[in-house]
Amino acid sequence: MKIKHLFFAASLIACATVAFAEGSREIPVNRGANETAVSFGYSAESNSQFYPRWFTAGVRVSGGFFSFIGKEADYVGWKHPGSAVDVGPVFRFRLNRIFEIDPAISFAYRYHKYNRDEYSLKFQEYLIQIPVVARANVYDGFFVGAGIQLSPIVYSKNKATSYGFPTEFNSSNPEFGGIFELGYAFTHFAIDARLYAAATDYSDNDIIGVWKGLTYRPLVVSLGATYLF
Repeated sequence: MKIKHLFFAASLIACATVAFAEGSREIPVNRGANETAVSFGYSAESNSQFYPRWFTAGVRVSGGFFSFIGKEADYVGWKHPGSAVDVGPVFRFRLNRIFEIDPAISFAYRYHKYNRDEYSLKFQEYLIQIPVVARANVYDGFFVGAGIQLSPIVYSKNKATSYGFPTEFNSSNPEFGGIFELGYAFTHFAIDARLYAAATDYSDNDIIGVWKGLTYRPLVVSLGATYLF
């Protein structure tokens, strides 16, 4: 599947979630005695304050840049990032009015290509991502989050060519790393900016690793949209 097809599908999903979310924004407010609180959750104190449900589920789609960090990551072109997309279900467990836990499962695709005078690299991977993010709602819909992610690699076709000698190599499987995010939430819709950095290195038997003794790890910066049913 070509990357442009994945981006097109992700764009359609994102547009659909925005369309469904239009008109659904509902900010928690103190209501008067004669008003009725309409919400997807439950209310307390005679509907005087809105409280969300303790559990909801939805769909998240994101797209962004795929690059690298680590020792001398310039050799694998960290300044020339590739692309990354993912889509899948998300599950929200609200602990109280401030804190929530968001586990998810998503199908992801990454692509990166880099050329230097003496060698060239091409990374192409399909992964199952399993992130678990803890969020804190800090002010009027704005939230911050941090968590971990386990990513079993379903398929990879990574190639390197150095001075005319080609080789194929794989990254560590499964991949593991950390997440940091910032975002804004409506009632059924949320947008976020997410940074993911892997803690596991690519295997050191690739031609660049053997030649240069490098260690480098995946880095993904993405924008995401979530629709909660």
